[in-house]
Amino acid sequence: MQSTLQGRFWISKSEHNFLGEGRIRLLINIGKSGSITKAAKAMKMSYKAAWDAVDAMNNLSEHPLVQSSKGGKGGGGTHLTEYAKELINTYEILQEEHQQFLDNLSKRISEKNGHVNLLKSMDIRISARNQLKAEVVKIEKGAVESKIFLKLHGEDTIMAIITNDSIDTLGIETGSKLFALFKANALTVDTDTTLNKSDLNRFIGKIIRINTDSFNAEVIIELNGGNTICSTMSTEKLDEQKLEIGMEVVAFCKPNTIILGIW
Repeated sequence: MQSTLQGRFWISKSEHNFLGEGRIRLLINIGKSGSITKAAKAMKMSYKAAWDAVDAMNNLSEHPLVQSSKGGKGGGGTHLTEYAKELINTYEILQEEHQQFLDNLSKRISEKNGHVNLLKSMDIRISARNQLKAEVVKIEKGAVESKIFLKLHGEDTIMAIITNDSIDTLGIETGSKLFALFKANALTVDTDTTLNKSDLNRFIGKIIRINTDSFNAEVIIELNGGNTICSTMSTEKLDEQKLEIGMEVVAFCKPNTIILGIW
């Protein structure tokens, strides 16, 4: 009896999954329907899971993949960029090559003497909700720790404080490409956009989604540069601040809560 091999592949940015079969199908469905809601329903995904995937892809991509428009003829909607369409075509070509590789490898396996050890590299997934692609623009060295200034998409910036040993281990220097990671509960939100805290990272953006359950809320903010960040809080805090979709807000996070990863 002929053994066969099956498998899927991901296009990754360092340890971060960027594009896989599920995300490609989601992009294709968004392109067909012009709607995140319809695309998620077609894939039996939750609306939140679909948006989380879109946010992750947009944040990791060199160029936006999905854009939303409001109003106008047809009432607005969601559409794919030309860059996204090119990525879909590239992925489909790679998928064909991958399947051909598996088919050829399957032919070399027999149940009697074809012992093949298929080794899968360890896949470390990070729970930090915010994962932003960045470039080092300046380093201020200290005796033990250093300040790392990073540029995100657009004009958004962020600063992290890490030890000098970590800088040496990661080989960080001006121009290095990194991921800036921080948990959603490390991000605080305020409605007073004039508020400034010199010792904290400051982001200005607009609330584009709010997800809630009985006790907790997740607030997704689109920054002026196009990145999206997420803050979690209690529903009591959400109501107290009267946060709403479309509202312009300011968000803060401490530099020492930022984790840097090489890409």
